[in-house]
Amino acid sequence: MSKPFYDQIAIIGTGMMGTSLGLAIKKNGLCNKIIGIDKNFENLKAAKSLSAIDSYTDCLKDGIADAVLIIFAIPILATFEVAKRIVYAVKKDALITDIGSTKGEVVQKMTELFYGHSNYIGSHPITGTEKSGAINAIDGLYDGKKCIITPIDKTERFAVEAITKFWESTGSEVVVMDPYEHDRVMAMVSHLPHVVAYALAGSVMEQQKKGNTLFPYAGGGLKDYTRIAGSDPAMWRDIFISNAKEILNAIDQFSRAMERLRRMIKEKDMKGIHDLLEEIKEVRRHIADR
Repeated sequence: MSKPFYDQIAIIGTGMMGTSLGLAIKKNGLCNKIIGIDKNFENLKAAKSLSAIDSYTDCLKDGIADAVLIIFAIPILATFEVAKRIVYAVKKDALITDIGSTKGEVVQKMTELFYGHSNYIGSHPITGTEKSGAINAIDGLYDGKKCIITPIDKTERFAVEAITKFWESTGSEVVVMDPYEHDRVMAMVSHLPHVVAYALAGSVMEQQKKGNTLFPYAGGGLKDYTRIAGSDPAMWRDIFISNAKEILNAIDQFSRAMERLRRMIKEKDMKGIHDLLEEIKEVRRHIADR
C-alpha cells in the first residue's frame, strides 16, 4: 500500500493522544510539517521537544490556515464548538477527522458543518492510557491497534479512502462502523468499565471520608480495577454526557448482573455462584485473547 503524503497537518490538542499521533505521523513520513494547536503551552512545548510537531500556536485560524489534514484531539463536547470557529478558515477540500470516543451526534453535526466545503469523517483509534498530557506521549501507541472510522451517506468516497490510508499508515487496523452502532458497542466495552471504575473508587473514597482506613490495605485487585479511574476527567465527563443514552443502557444491564450475583450471595447459592463464575471466567479468557 502506498502511503499518503500531506504537505501540512494540523493537530488540534497536543495532549497524550494528539502528541502520540504526531510521533506516529513523523515516524511514518506522512507529511512535510505538523502544526500543534493548543491553549496549553506546556503541552505544546513538550510536543515540540519530543519532535511530535514542527511548530505550534494557540491561534486556531493561523494553525489550520494551510493544513490539508486537520485532526481534532480534544474533548468531545469541545470539538464541535471549536469546529464552528474555524469552518470558514479551513482550506477548500481539506480532510478533517477527530479521535473522540463517541461518534453519533458528533458525526452528524460535524458533517453538516463542513459539508460542501471540506471533508469530515469520524475516527476513533482504540488505544490510549489513563495518563494525560504531552509528556506522557507514547511512540508506537497506534501500532497494531484498531481504528474505527464512521462514514455516513453524505461522506465522500474519496474521504473514506483517504482517511483509511492515513490510519493504516500510522500502523492502525481500520474498521468501518455506523456511528450509532459504534456508540452502542463502546458504551459496553469501554465506557461502562470507566463508569464502574469511577464508582468503585468513589465508594472507597466515601468509606475513607467516614474514617474507615482502607488505602494502606489496597491490594493488586483494587489497584488494577481502579487504574482507569485516573483518566482525564474532562475527557470522560464529555464521553459520559455525549453518549448518555447508550451508557445508561449499559449501566442498567450491569445493574441486573450485579443484582443476580447479589441475590446468589445472599441466598448462599454455592452452585449458582460457582457456575456463574465459571461462565464468566470463560468470557474473560476470550477478552484476554483479543
